[in-house]
Amino acid sequence: MTLKLIGALLTLLVPSWIGFRIAARYGRRPVELRAFQNGLAVLATEVEYGATPMPDALLSAARAAGGIAGAILADAAYRLLEGGGITPGEALRAALEQHREATCLTPADLEILTALTPVLGASDRRDQVRHLRLALERLVGAEAEAAEERRRYEPMYRYVGVLSGLALVLILI
Repeated sequence: MTLKLIGALLTLLVPSWIGFRIAARYGRRPVELRAFQNGLAVLATEVEYGATPMPDALLSAARAAGGIAGAILADAAYRLLEGGGITPGEALRAALEQHREATCLTPADLEILTALTPVLGASDRRDQVRHLRLALERLVGAEAEAAEERRRYEPMYRYVGVLSGLALVLILI
């Protein structure tokens, strides 16, 4: 009897845990997109008004972004500080690639950020700011879409996880 109860409890908990994990990804995506918006806004300001060297500008952006977005921007800054003759765009691309699995961003979200890599540090100040502002606008749209997906799917995955666990327990008992 006790073994059966433990099995039933585990059968309920595992699908519930999976459902909550999926729901959490829907909840984190808008937060990460907002953090990237904050970071890129600071980066645009640093490039436009501060004429700050790119590693320092990326570190300022990382502090403003925080979280995984800040970690990606800081990683790009540290790659530049290490040297090796890479451009800021290459450093950002490498940082995005390295941290891709840790984010909740979709491939479309990552494409917005990757689109910055050819111009970051490789074009004049006005062109860089124009591309940064364009990326900010696209991130705002992506955040609105992510918020809508969160509203629709986050509770659904929680319920599906718990209810599928309950269904399995009822089937197996």
